[in-house]
Amino acid sequence: MSNPDRISVKELVAAAIILLVIGTGVFFSLGVFAGESLQKEVVIADASDQDNYIEVFVKLLTIDPIKGDATVRIELEPHGNVLDEDGGLADPLRFYIPSANGKTEIEFKEGQSLTPVEAVLAMYGGNAADYPLDNHKAAFYVLMEKLEGKNAAKKPVAEPAPEVPAATVSPDVKASEDDLPIVPLDVSFFGSIPGYSITVAKGKDVEDGLVSAEIDITRSGTVKAFSLFVAVLMWGLSIAVLFLVLSVVIRGRKPELAMLSFMAALLFAYYAVRNSQPNVPPIGVFSDFVSFFWAETLVGLCLLLTIFTWVFRSAK
Repeated sequence: MSNPDRISVKELVAAAIILLVIGTGVFFSLGVFAGESLQKEVVIADASDQDNYIEVFVKLLTIDPIKGDATVRIELEPHGNVLDEDGGLADPLRFYIPSANGKTEIEFKEGQSLTPVEAVLAMYGGNAADYPLDNHKAAFYVLMEKLEGKNAAKKPVAEPAPEVPAATVSPDVKASEDDLPIVPLDVSFFGSIPGYSITVAKGKDVEDGLVSAEIDITRSGTVKAFSLFVAVLMWGLSIAVLFLVLSVVIRGRKPELAMLSFMAALLFAYYAVRNSQPNVPPIGVFSDFVSFFWAETLVGLCLLLTIFTWVFRSAK
């Protein structure tokens, strides 16, 4: 006679298959995480072929779709004769950056080191209420201008030149007199924030020395998949509760206290599950109209219907 407490071969095979499926899912999810969390460097402008330039690292720090702000940290690393023998700046510099709520010009004095700066970029083209399908854009630019300092070579005073008719002056000469002393920039962008998919491309408006880029910000695939899972879960549980209540009302099944407790707890559990979605805005977004509001309404009505059925149904 076989022992009923003994584990059979079929049970061992079933357990092995279940563990294999779970392990495969975990391995796949870790692969997705590695791809989304990878800190990628996107080269916006390459000036490494020059001897004297400044390397600029633009790192995305935070994203706030509700306020419409994206914060970046800009780190500067000079190369060549931009530095003097002591490691400070050989000439004063003026740095131009975009900022939604701060200074757009930063001056670095001669002999000073280039310290990191932060800028707040204005996001546009998206609406946080479309969560998790919202799509936002942002743009930034950088420009470094060299100012005259103590180390600037003094121009000798030339003797007055004879007057020349304006028509004989070369346009190139006039243009060179208006040229600004621009420092070449080598710009790289780094953007990796959990819950977001970030891409960057070189801007269309490009001038001499000005480097611009456009940033595209969307929710990551993981966030969209989890939000879809939450919506399906809410609808599935709510429909199951509806069938349960219909069996009580129509088929005459006896209402039980556990049913009431389950539905009452589900009302509050929905709110917690809804807020567990990554970076979800306050109530009122697209996903709420798809599932949350309907699930809360359906379970609430089912709870009331079960209570009134329990109260007014005559005991048999």
